Amino acid sequence: MTDFLPSKKDLLNAMAAIAAPVNKAIKKGQETLTDIADWLWVVIQGDFAEEQSTAQIVTGTVISMIPFVDQICDVRDICANCSKIKEDNSNPWAWIGLILTLIGLFPVLGSLFKGIFKVVLAPVRRFMLRPTAKLAQLTGANIYKIAEPSIESGIKELNKFLARPAVKKALKEAKITNVYKSTATKIREVKGKLTTKELLEVFDKLVKYLKETVSFIDKYASKGVALKAKKLLNVVIEVRNSANKELGKFLKPVQNFLEKLAVRIDKEGDAAFKATTNVKNLTRLRRVSDAEELEAFRKSRPNWVHVLPKNKIVPFPEAKIDPKTSKTPLHPSLGNVQLALKSGFSHPLKGKYDTFAKGMIKAQTFNEGEVLVRVLAPGSLDNSICWMRKSEFEKLKNREEWRDKFAVWASWNSNGEYLEYTVPKGKKLYAWEGPAASQIRGDFYLRGGGVQVVLDPKDLIPSGLSKRKLTGWGYGTDTTIGDFSVVGVPTLKTQRGDFSLAPRLEHKSK
Repeated sequence: MTDFLPSKKDLLNAMAAIAAPVNKAIKKGQETLTDIADWLWVVIQGDFAEEQSTAQIVTGTVISMIPFVDQICDVRDICANCSKIKEDNSNPWAWIGLILTLIGLFPVLGSLFKGIFKVVLAPVRRFMLRPTAKLAQLTGANIYKIAEPSIESGIKELNKFLARPAVKKALKEAKITNVYKSTATKIREVKGKLTTKELLEVFDKLVKYLKETVSFIDKYASKGVALKAKKLLNVVIEVRNSANKELGKFLKPVQNFLEKLAVRIDKEGDAAFKATTNVKNLTRLRRVSDAEELEAFRKSRPNWVHVLPKNKIVPFPEAKIDPKTSKTPLHPSLGNVQLALKSGFSHPLKGKYDTFAKGMIKAQTFNEGEVLVRVLAPGSLDNSICWMRKSEFEKLKNREEWRDKFAVWASWNSNGEYLEYTVPKGKKLYAWEGPAASQIRGDFYLRGGGVQVVLDPKDLIPSGLSKRKLTGWGYGTDTTIGDFSVVGVPTLKTQRGDFSLAPRLEHKSK
């Protein structure tokens, strides 16, 4: 019909995919161009903030590729964003929501990751059309903090999406083994391309699509509908014109937000890795998501979970000192690399220092014969970063005490097993030791305070690792979700990863 609008046949297929309350002629197979014009108007002016099915519609068609559905929903979303900005041009949430809509259409994503991106961000963008909190300061951290419940909802929807047979098939064909890590990588690619120029190119493309759609509506719909459609187009064009000067102020905060989102997706990938019985197959999802666990707490809070006070002060706040600074303990094992570390090169604690409580990280040397213990689930790696002294382990009475003292959410570790590492004869093990930081999730927190040891798995000598043993605590979530079934799951099975986490001069931090 036009460069944007497809054939009548494809339009009718799209109409079947997106239900809209148009007249009865459509149901009878007697569709006219007027009926199609009415349907287009219903779609593009729909209230995205109240519409719950948009994300499912789009993501459900990413694999099947029903023509035009994806594109018309993009037009619809941009109309909703612009209408919100028109209400209050100074509302930062509306502009951020617009940017999140636009970056979801960056070509670098490709069709599969475009769908994944939309699933994760759909609840976030809905929230930004009707936020309940004001931004005291425009920073990525503040955006993430206020939108976090919506982000967790998006990740819950992502897990459901990834469980679809068609999506699993697409991932297999694309040879994607860890979809979470791949998604985090794509988010960082988008972050790197986030400029006003890139955003406006996508914006202009959508405005072009909207113009063609409104032209069709103007030609075939009633005068009343045509007038409303043209008014909506004018709103979008007005926002587009003001976007030239407005978008720039939001780029840095959104980039920081995207990095935090990528880190969160990375963590989801780590959790999925721990829960698989075949550590090479990361497309298998773990049984409990963060969002599901939070929902379980709200239904019935277990005794190892505490209600977050209004002032949000927890017993052991997380460390805020970046390891690349001179304030963080460095080991003699790092040798000549130490000066480079202070200049910005990767420190072994990078991405891990905030598991410790603030100001309490100490460099520690373990000598020949000293014993560390690692508590793990069937799918966890034996040679990973988190340990404790054997004396600390022997103080623990049950799984619940371990979760609270070492701040371990059920979605992170189902527990049930442990192993020991004995420093071999004539060797030393360099690590960091200190109280575990409290962990906050939604309205709840875990106390922390248990003395943990974080080390570089590369420094572990295989001969010092014992075989796995049962904790005697059983396997489970310690929530209303219930215990894990280990029927058919290999237990007490050694799982070792290939780690190389020590600093290298070629691995410069970004």
